[in-house]
Amino acid sequence: MERKLSDKSSAEETVSKKKIPFVWLALAYAVLILIVSSIPDLSAPQLGFRYQDKFYHFIEYGVFSVFLFLALFNSQKDFLRKRVLLISLLIGACFGILDELHQKFIPGRQADIFDFAADFLGVALVQIGFWVYRRKKLKV
Repeated sequence: MERKLSDKSSAEETVSKKKIPFVWLALAYAVLILIVSSIPDLSAPQLGFRYQDKFYHFIEYGVFSVFLFLALFNSQKDFLRKRVLLISLLIGACFGILDELHQKFIPGRQADIFDFAADFLGVALVQIGFWVYRRKKLKV
């Protein structure tokens, strides 16, 4: 009886120590971006300032950038962990371009270079933030 209890608690500890599968969060968020971009004639809630749609793109891809960073930083592959900032930036930028091209074929939507610029800035600023944080942390 005692052995079964200790085996059970050991298994529970193993499960609780597993890392969150950040790669699945990044993929799910990418799918969500594609689903939302596939909605014809979609208009976002009005915030009351000019270029608010660019703000939405910036936030959307900033969040995506966080998920990309976490997925790559927690990877088993040393190559990905060592180049996490660059690879996150490249994946985010490529996905932003593909998303804009995809919208060209959706009724009521359009491919916009300025939307891509907002996407890229969202990805880039988050990655720069991680880079600054990591450099400061390594100095301490």
